[in-house]
Amino acid sequence: MISTGLIHNPLVCSKLVASLASTPLSGTTCTAHFIANQHSGLDTYTWNTIIRGYWEEHNPKQALHVYAHVVRVGMPPIDSYTLVFAIKACGLLGSVVDGELVHAHVIKLGFAAEAVIATSIVGMYGVFGKLGCARRVFDESPERDLVLWNTLLAVCAQSEVPEVAIAVLRSMIEENVKPNGVTMASVLSACSCSRSLREGKQLHCYAVRNLALLDVVVCNALVDMYSKCGCLISARKVFHGMHKRNVISWTTMINGYSKNNRSNEALMLGKEMESANIRLDEVAILGVISMCSKLGSFEMAEWIDQYVEMNGHRKKKNVHVENALVDMHAKCGNIKKACQIFYEIENKTLVSWSSIIQGLAMHGHGLPALTLFCQMQREGFEPDDILFLSVLSACNHAGLVEEGRKCFQSMEKDYHLRPSMEHYGCVVDLLCRAGLIHEALEVLGNMLMKPDAIIWRTLMKACQNQGNASLARHIMNHLLELEPEYSGNHIIVSNLQAYMGEWRSVEKTRTEMGVQGATKGDPGTSFLATSCTA
Repeated sequence: MISTGLIHNPLVCSKLVASLASTPLSGTTCTAHFIANQHSGLDTYTWNTIIRGYWEEHNPKQALHVYAHVVRVGMPPIDSYTLVFAIKACGLLGSVVDGELVHAHVIKLGFAAEAVIATSIVGMYGVFGKLGCARRVFDESPERDLVLWNTLLAVCAQSEVPEVAIAVLRSMIEENVKPNGVTMASVLSACSCSRSLREGKQLHCYAVRNLALLDVVVCNALVDMYSKCGCLISARKVFHGMHKRNVISWTTMINGYSKNNRSNEALMLGKEMESANIRLDEVAILGVISMCSKLGSFEMAEWIDQYVEMNGHRKKKNVHVENALVDMHAKCGNIKKACQIFYEIENKTLVSWSSIIQGLAMHGHGLPALTLFCQMQREGFEPDDILFLSVLSACNHAGLVEEGRKCFQSMEKDYHLRPSMEHYGCVVDLLCRAGLIHEALEVLGNMLMKPDAIIWRTLMKACQNQGNASLARHIMNHLLELEPEYSGNHIIVSNLQAYMGEWRSVEKTRTEMGVQGATKGDPGTSFLATSCTA
């Protein structure tokens, strides 16, 4: 086209730009934009395809840049197509200011009354968490179709306000707009987030009476709602009554069992899913692995590992799945397996290193954790504050005082990270375990915030172990001032007084507990004893 001169023909050039911008390949929209900038006389439709192309490539900044160019040159006429993708780009970018500017432009051009524009603006304000603005746009819209109602309900669901979502649903019914499956799924999602079982049951009844068929989306939302509200019998009844189930149906029910501490049922359902030849995608696999990590079930972790291996997810070398497996095995007690998977990861990320170091620290393997931490730094990875906490914990468990000191100093000196209360607590505990109470007090003196009760309790117990009565009395006052009603503090104080033979002080402390209402809680129960009794 360049060599023949056809590139200068506005009609032909316009088709070339539109074709390039519509191609789902990386970089083609940028090429289309470059060609468009070299030629004048291209129409609005051509520029619209560039805006849409950038939006589809998840490049909202450039999409808005092109939109600003179209507005600046006063290209006639700007249509609703242009505005819709500009609004969507604002939502994708997360820029409230740009969103409000485009909204103002919509009003100025007289497009606010169009349902498709109003729907986009309501959805955009939902992304920003501005429920009031979304509701105002909705109320001012003269044309409210089902899509606009569903968009508002989705915004209410994101805000986790079931009362508002149900009120909107009632208004929708009163205006003779019939809800569909998408409507019910949105409102049920709001009930799930807020654990509103009563409202969820009402919606279930309405759906059964008024929807011709409860499709898979609605049924999945019902299973999720009942599971999160702790009503597993109803969740199971909906799940087993489904005519058609997808991957989300199975994972939602498995997650429901897991979150309600029913690991055996979760494992059985997982095996049933496997026998039904249901293959989880990578998103579902990550959800199940994360669920198992929180549950801490060794048997469940073994089954998930076998499932991932058998279905070829490990062969795909997806680093997100591999990282999740390392974390899962470490938290479920199989640190050997976690290490094996870690060393097989080809393209390790900071998450990979964090997961294995945290796992080793959790299992008391301080030296291996510290060795990997040094190796990670040599390979050019910069640790974050969470990783430093894991390393300090590893030093604490292994009694590596000097290494712990160096790690804590490196945190601020080399990486400019401000220690949190947890970091200080870990260092104080490390020093107290080594008998270095005075050094621990020096750390407290250099803290950027006031020490919490946990740190004072750590020092108190260290004083008790070393028989340092004078320092213990000083710490005792700080502890009782911070938490006067917490019974644990009074018990530590009375135990220390008893250790020093101050029996009158013990009696006084126990009396003060009753006066201040700091009574000892219910006694602990033994799982073994409970099982034997049952």
